[in-house]
Amino acid sequence: MKWTVLGFGKHEGKTLPQVIFTDPDWFYWAYENDILKGKIPQSELQDVYKKSRNIKIPLKEHHAEFVFDGIRGNFVDLKLVPIDRPRHVGSSKTLRLDRIDMALTRYAKEYDKLGYNLLIPILKEILFGNSKVRITKKRAENFFGNSINFHVRKDL
Repeated sequence: MKWTVLGFGKHEGKTLPQVIFTDPDWFYWAYENDILKGKIPQSELQDVYKKSRNIKIPLKEHHAEFVFDGIRGNFVDLKLVPIDRPRHVGSSKTLRLDRIDMALTRYAKEYDKLGYNLLIPILKEILFGNSKVRITKKRAENFFGNSINFHVRKDL
């Protein structure tokens, strides 16, 4: 797939796959507020949005368990847990999904830069095997360009 390069703003010169791995909070804000309308093809924008909310879990028989602070509601952790593992008990709130949804951090608490700073290294470890891996333009675009990395969902 040929990705459109942003020609404006703080992410000028980047493609959407690069932005979603470096500043997902900005991506979702821009998506919600139609900032990218007319600047990026709608099909490309929708593709990245849907894929970012439907990332396949690389371990069979596992779910993604999102952990949120029980008081403030902000994202604090993501773990891959066996499907048959008992639910979390404690002051933190958890949500288990059959996929990784990068938007949950923002939708749990709007403008959660710290949450995304926690999430991105976890995603790098889960998806690329190393929390410190550099997400290059090529790596980001290859990941989002490969349909095997995503669940196909019609409800988003």
